[in-house]
Amino acid sequence: MKFSLFYPLTVGSADRLGTGLLGLEPHLYGSAIAELREQAVAADETGWTSLMLSEQHFEVEGYQVTPNPLLVNVYLAQHTSRLRHGQMGLAVPAWNPLRLAEDIAVADHLTGGRLDVGLGCAYRSRSGGVLGQHYGVTGDRDAERRNREIFEEWFEVMLLAWTEELWSYEGAYIQVPPLGITWRHPVSERLSAGVEDGLLTRIGTVPKPLQSPYPPLYTVLTGGLTGGRETIEWAARVGSTLVTMATEPCEVRQVTETYTRAANRYGRNVYLNRWEPGAGVALCRFLAVAPTHEQALRTGRQAVPYVCDRLAELGFFDDQAGGVPRTLEELISSGAILLGTPDDVGEQVTGLIDDYGIDHLVFVACAGSINHDRMLDTIARFGDKVIARVS
Repeated sequence: MKFSLFYPLTVGSADRLGTGLLGLEPHLYGSAIAELREQAVAADETGWTSLMLSEQHFEVEGYQVTPNPLLVNVYLAQHTSRLRHGQMGLAVPAWNPLRLAEDIAVADHLTGGRLDVGLGCAYRSRSGGVLGQHYGVTGDRDAERRNREIFEEWFEVMLLAWTEELWSYEGAYIQVPPLGITWRHPVSERLSAGVEDGLLTRIGTVPKPLQSPYPPLYTVLTGGLTGGRETIEWAARVGSTLVTMATEPCEVRQVTETYTRAANRYGRNVYLNRWEPGAGVALCRFLAVAPTHEQALRTGRQAVPYVCDRLAELGFFDDQAGGVPRTLEELISSGAILLGTPDDVGEQVTGLIDDYGIDHLVFVACAGSINHDRMLDTIARFGDKVIARVS
């Protein structure tokens, strides 16, 4: 079994979120990073598989202050020895694909090959719309289609950057290299480094990733099965692990079965309960574990401002059967949060494994909203009491 923590890096406590523009306060971000480092070390020491970060921009409210997860990945890797680091995920259409491919390759080296790569569309108008404006990923009724097209084209470019020595590419949105670039350097011409008659005809991106051919890929399914079939199909085709927040049993089974059938259609034999990079479905849940049920409830209530006030309003639960959760009790009843003592939560984890055949659980760590000591205890207690038992 694999167990991952997914951090939105909230910079405000539960009682402060929604009261001001907390993201604009530098000292809050500094404190959040210091606490994140300590929590990463705790996860490293207690058997967690990885720590993932979101990518969000302009979050002045303070709920998700994570504009460059790759930089934070590298920072945390310097303080851990075993824990993997990744994102869930990078908003691909908001980047230049060549620069993103280079940054990922460098980060892979700087983390010692402990990098995972989560990729997604720039689906939020404030974040992706501002940074991706030159690519037209938002702004009209064709934006969603264009966003998907750019995402898939950018990924093709990134694959070439990671796996080919010298190459060129001509797509609907980008040409690499553009026509007419001169490069008259005798060393380049002597080595045939993509130069012909003084013109640049091919490029090679450096360095190549440390992990061969590139780091393991992850894709988050945010729209449910109905709105996410393209995402499932793409993840199955390229070999990306699919992460779903689905909680309704029928939908979870439909997602896993749809992904497995698609992967098999592309010649990839994916089996449940047999994890390997580029295979399978991971379930995403929230977590509150403590010595007593009452203490776990207090931890869960600290997560409510982030989960119910922020994520619910962004549409994360729109496809959930039974409606959008607005209280901790509704989160518990929907199965979106695993809550209780280590024995209680261990039984819930075992139930998910038995019911769905999954082998990877991702828990949203509402750090910042949940105070630091509670997060440290949650990480260590789950690692020592649950991971050690089921892995």
